[in-house]
Amino acid sequence: MSAIEVNIHILLVTFPAQGHVKPAIRFARRLTASNASLLVSLATNEAIGQQMRDSGAAGSDEHISFETFSDGLSVDSNQHDIDKFMAQLNRAGPEGLATLINDLQVRGRPVHCIVSNPFVPWVVDVAEGFGIPCAMLWVQSCAVYAVYYQSLCRLDEFPTPERLNIDVSLRGLPVLKTNELPSFLVPFAPYQCLADAILGHIKKIKKVKWVLANSFHALETEAIQSVSELTPIMTIGPLVPLGLLRRSTASEMRGDLWKSEDDCLDWLNTQPKESVIYVSFGSIVSLSPTQIEELAWGLASSGRPFLWVAKPVDSTSEFLLPTGFLDATAGRGKIVKWCPQVEVLTHPSVSCFVTHCGWNSTLETIAAGTPVLAFAHWGDQVTNAKFLVDVYSVGVRLERDAEGVVRREEVCRCIEEIREGSRAAKIRENAMKLKEAAREALEEGGSSDKNLRVFVEDLISLASEEEAIRLLLPKDQSPDD
Repeated sequence: MSAIEVNIHILLVTFPAQGHVKPAIRFARRLTASNASLLVSLATNEAIGQQMRDSGAAGSDEHISFETFSDGLSVDSNQHDIDKFMAQLNRAGPEGLATLINDLQVRGRPVHCIVSNPFVPWVVDVAEGFGIPCAMLWVQSCAVYAVYYQSLCRLDEFPTPERLNIDVSLRGLPVLKTNELPSFLVPFAPYQCLADAILGHIKKIKKVKWVLANSFHALETEAIQSVSELTPIMTIGPLVPLGLLRRSTASEMRGDLWKSEDDCLDWLNTQPKESVIYVSFGSIVSLSPTQIEELAWGLASSGRPFLWVAKPVDSTSEFLLPTGFLDATAGRGKIVKWCPQVEVLTHPSVSCFVTHCGWNSTLETIAAGTPVLAFAHWGDQVTNAKFLVDVYSVGVRLERDAEGVVRREEVCRCIEEIREGSRAAKIRENAMKLKEAAREALEEGGSSDKNLRVFVEDLISLASEEEAIRLLLPKDQSPDD
């Protein structure tokens, strides 16, 4: 049978949070750039959809549309209570998504593949109910995926309420202490509902045809090989703006849910080369007043210029800096609520990145070749910090004291270590090597490029088979009848 031409429509469902929307948008763009027959609808809840429109994050692309589904909440409802929100999303999300799929069908955009997200396991069941093949876009590291999978399979001993502090030895991974495991897996840690969601998705993994990881083979070779022996996984990353990898000069959809203060780039232009300490903890992490004070005075004591993204918890609050700090750092520090991170990381004035080690920020700093000061808080951040410092050797870890606070002296010490210490030159060298490896993964014939092509070819083959069957059936009968 000759090939049947058909536009393949992919519905990409993302959990409604900044750290999930960004890789979803980047994956959508990568897909549509790879093949002109692909159409992508990116779907999230109505509240984040509205925020994307307000910030301009949605952008415009003739091959990508932005859709929303109902989670049973109003757009202006408070979604900061994660336990209540997850319970509501799990209750109302499946019906809302099913309604969207039916609506797309009526609009002449039948869905050929659904791509789920680790935090919304019910998407797999909705896809199964419609008879639509399903993929999962894993938005954390392959190492973290291996930890969750092997935890679920109980392939090694994990912390329990009776034995909290143990070392975990897993295939393909370094030995992980309790405080280096994804915190959701540790008893009594907050946000257990997120662990339930992730593990719930992995329990359904046999219903998923493809697991697509936002990573690249050279970065996580051993972890990928070990977990692939247990369950297939395909790396298609890093999902970062191609400008980071010197592959595009065109503007790209940022995916930021807040408007950037672009004048920070003008400020960076006035600073000496490789002098600025860039500080940002993403969209969710919030610092205690004590930690804000210690970090602030640590930056002040370093004597170096800094750019600090100090985002308030919400639109009604303020980020309270210690009294006298702005006067003490006048002329060498800039505080903003949000910034264009990719442009900052690649700016020649930036020396290093004080980061919470979220996976998006981790991949962006790797692709930029920028050394890191690892300041992890919870979730997969603590595992990413372990790899950045001890495995990839591209950074220094900021250590907390007995009260869980990184003190000003520690901030100062780590800044000097990564700038002038005995390991500084090697850290910068390692960072540049990983930057080149990230670029090679996405080049034509690179590991991630080949995996993406395999995925697209699978989709085209499945869609062509379905279309061939449809043409042979009576007009009032579908292939699933």
